[in-house]
Amino acid sequence: MSTQRKKRRPKGTGAVYYIESRNCFAGNTLVDIGRGKTKKKYVYGKTKTEVADKLRDIEYRSKNGEFIEKDKNELLSFYDFAERMIEDRYSLNEIRPSTYDRLKSTLKMLDDISYYRLQDITEEIIRDYFKEKLYYSQSCINKIYQLMGSVFKQAVKQNIVSVNPLSDIKRPKSNQELVPVRALTIQEQKHLIEVLLNTDVQYSEIMLLSLYTGMRIGEICALSVEDVNFSDNTVFIHKTVSRGSYGKTMISNLPKNGRSRTLPIDPDIVALLKLCIGDCKKGFIFESSNGNIITTNQVNSVYANILKNYDIIDDSVFGKVDLHSLRHTYATRSIEAGVPASVIQKLLGHSDISITLNVYCSVFDKFCNEHLTKAKEYMTRNKITIGCHIGCQVQ
Repeated sequence: MSTQRKKRRPKGTGAVYYIESRNCFAGNTLVDIGRGKTKKKYVYGKTKTEVADKLRDIEYRSKNGEFIEKDKNELLSFYDFAERMIEDRYSLNEIRPSTYDRLKSTLKMLDDISYYRLQDITEEIIRDYFKEKLYYSQSCINKIYQLMGSVFKQAVKQNIVSVNPLSDIKRPKSNQELVPVRALTIQEQKHLIEVLLNTDVQYSEIMLLSLYTGMRIGEICALSVEDVNFSDNTVFIHKTVSRGSYGKTMISNLPKNGRSRTLPIDPDIVALLKLCIGDCKKGFIFESSNGNIITTNQVNSVYANILKNYDIIDDSVFGKVDLHSLRHTYATRSIEAGVPASVIQKLLGHSDISITLNVYCSVFDKFCNEHLTKAKEYMTRNKITIGCHIGCQVQ
């Protein structure tokens, strides 16, 4: 006759003992709290039997997983987890104040999904969410998609979810027509220059600098007298005006792409900057009348009124014209003049040449086709094309 051997309790547990100070019996046992960890749990009673019964009850409940502790991350909603991630990145200076504000604003647009627990969000829920938001602009959808991706990537990394529900979902496309920002035509540019030079309009010098150097408006507004070197005719670009926490205007110590650059300037820009600087020895070149920083929004407001009031834009040309068109115009004229893409990349401060090629691909294509046509005409004049030789054989 065989008897089943009773499983021993771990050493130091299971014993029942009397505590004189409390005038009662006590005992303890180990319970499973998950992730391979255990924890001692104590029980008390008036008799040994009562304590022993309580220990058996606890051990039974432990086997059923009643004492497994859930990680605090598992209880977080999408919103709570995303907010904590953004705050952590900001506190470690991984993101700028302007990026922090943008991410917080983007998170607010996720109201329809943000109350879900991370583990409860499925691919179907995400697809349904985007189907209802296709009226957003493409830029807005891109920001939401990017934030979602960052959240789920971090959640997988922390073992809060095992699978990223966004991994098989491509970036949705907006129902809005995508109208690209375009450069000014040569005629539009001539008209604008005439207005800026011959009319008393606010911020005209800032607009001219962007049009003739390709600098971003924020970079120009952040220029100090000390950044201009008239000895070698260069401008050192290492700051930009941006939005800080809670939308406050501030000076960021690095341009948009995070890299400083030195920009050569021609005699016309040298003369314009000397006129703007005057006798000043230090401080910002451009300031508002009350001494505050000039923002991109302020310049944009005046610029939009100029385009409207002076009928500068040719509506028959496809594309959107905004303040960034000044920078686009500089790059486009440079490409049309034959400036290589690698040089334009450095002048514009693009972090990678692929950005330059992608943004101005249509201009480069046009430039390339024009040069191919000229090459064909040259070979035809010198009778070195295949067509010329075939013609000779036929004769």
